[in-house]
Amino acid sequence: MKREEKNRHSRQKIMDSAFREFGEKSYGEASLNTICRDGAISKGIIYHYFKDKDALFLACVRECFNALTVYMKENMTVEGGAIESVLNQYFDARIRFFRENPKYLKVFYSAVILPPPHLAESISAIRKDFDDLNVAVLTGLLENVPLRRDVSTEEAIEIFRLFQDLVNTRFQMESFYGVDIGEHEKLCSHILEILLYGVVERG
Repeated sequence: MKREEKNRHSRQKIMDSAFREFGEKSYGEASLNTICRDGAISKGIIYHYFKDKDALFLACVRECFNALTVYMKENMTVEGGAIESVLNQYFDARIRFFRENPKYLKVFYSAVILPPPHLAESISAIRKDFDDLNVAVLTGLLENVPLRRDVSTEEAIEIFRLFQDLVNTRFQMESFYGVDIGEHEKLCSHILEILLYGVVERG
């Protein structure tokens, strides 16, 4: 086995074990010792590829968001669609992604709902492409409807973000690892639909 292939294999073995650990426990509860034990990996090998648990967790977050963003771009079309159709397509695509890639689910919610405070800035940077995609979807929807005269597109998007934070806060207050993806995505979609019609100019 060539060195490059061996390095890739070793790194993937670490990542696979890390996804299992971060998928079963919160960031604070997760342990490098467990990742080593369950993956039959020496701690020295982990430190060869990752500086510490923070770096390994962020690598999992990056892989998750990169894969999700690519999937969303490839599996939905927003141009010219009705609001309900676009929202259904968007959230259906998200749910499908996690059902097809279950290892990413808890890492995603760890990053979105309960990010480790000391890693919040790094996670925000990793999420940028995904967040930009969400803004593009919302902007496309808002461009096709008449907004209230006192609400700009930028203000409407900021309102959506604030309410998304409220949704995530609700799930923070519940048992995090009892989060049901269908329930969470359905609630996000429902609130977004209500907010969209709440900012549309009424005749």
